[in-house]
Amino acid sequence: MSHDDASQTSRIASEWLTLAAAASLPVQRALDDIAARSNELAADFYAHMLDDAQASQFLTNEQVHSKLFSALQAWLKKVLTPPGPGEMGEYIGMQKRIGDVHARINIPINLVASGARRLKSRIFEMLCAAPLDADTRTQGIVYASHVLDLALEVMSASYAQSRELSAKSDEAYRLHSLIHDIGTERERQRAALLDWENEFVYRIATGTGLAGIQSLTGSEFGRWFNHRGRPSFGGCEDVNTTTALINHVDQLLSAGGQQTNNAYLSEILPLVRDDIAQIKFLLANLFEQLCELEAGRDSLTQLLNRRFVGTILSHEVTLARQRKNPFVIVMMDIDHFKSINDSYGHGAGDDVLRKVASVLMESLRPIDFIFRYGGEEFLLVLVETDARLALSVIERLRARVEQETIVFSADKAISLTASFGIALYDGHPDYQRTIDAADTALYRAKTNGRNRIEIAN
Repeated sequence: MSHDDASQTSRIASEWLTLAAAASLPVQRALDDIAARSNELAADFYAHMLDDAQASQFLTNEQVHSKLFSALQAWLKKVLTPPGPGEMGEYIGMQKRIGDVHARINIPINLVASGARRLKSRIFEMLCAAPLDADTRTQGIVYASHVLDLALEVMSASYAQSRELSAKSDEAYRLHSLIHDIGTERERQRAALLDWENEFVYRIATGTGLAGIQSLTGSEFGRWFNHRGRPSFGGCEDVNTTTALINHVDQLLSAGGQQTNNAYLSEILPLVRDDIAQIKFLLANLFEQLCELEAGRDSLTQLLNRRFVGTILSHEVTLARQRKNPFVIVMMDIDHFKSINDSYGHGAGDDVLRKVASVLMESLRPIDFIFRYGGEEFLLVLVETDARLALSVIERLRARVEQETIVFSADKAISLTASFGIALYDGHPDYQRTIDAADTALYRAKTNGRNRIEIAN
């Protein structure tokens, strides 16, 4: 914690305790009565926020509903109960954690302020309707107003700090890129785009028609662009234009797929080819802007650095919610890695990490993500993948790792195994929940004997 953060925390704690000490016994009882009705406040808050089009996109998931409802009740009871001197660390820590979560799921700060204002309004109404004397009612309103403001101040500071760190990671991720060799990747994607265009032209030229043709979004190029290209290139105008062109091509295809009139198909041919030509031009510009800076990768394994986990998962959560495409997070741990280091030395451990990283890169698709998460632990993001497919992919990966043997000399060889925890993204906007679920499943895999896969509940 920086000096400024510590100073702010100390100031808020002092103000909060001063308010608590000044609250008379009748005021505390009135606030206790309000806290006991936290379920009413939570229900009103939830109904009010669902009426807001911007807020509703964060709140419609059933997981959010159940978790938010109970968490909001617990928060209200805590905030409205005057704390003792030894409780301020817990009170302020709670507000900081909430601010971090708000930042992680990208809830706009104005929605947090709107929700706090609604809670204040309802608390004031409850106090005004309660059988209290005027002085107690006034003191209760003042106390509730001030503590909610203090809580929001701590949340906002934590939110701003988290968003600043996230923004720095986003920019670093864009600059460092996801691509080992920009030239090779550029040619690969140009070829993928050309393959799709050739199939489109062939279907029209031969009269085959467009029914069943893969959409440009769902093509090899389109999937790469959405999962890899967009976050790598950043949110510039060329990226937005390319996205719009891809969508326009798919709209033309959708209309053309219902047509048997060759004249109509001939009409859309130059339109689609013109869009593809523009996409090629924009793609060339975007690749020219990329800088290959290796600091974004783990120096030992050349896998992605965990600092970019938040950037990538935030993007994948947005895609999953917009397009209903599932993704899976896998936590992987090399079994008995400490004993390898102890028995053969850290050089051998480094060789093992490099070998496992190589197996991962060979086994997964180019659109998936592989992070060295820490030590011998790896985090995998399998995009556009459901739990059944993920289990099949990871079982093949587990078997592949089990087959690996690293030979150092005639009498020195290491056989490898790894344990895995799989968690399917459940629609909750906070990706950390899915990471935690995969991590819990990994712990279960290791507890149950290692060299196995467990799926999160």
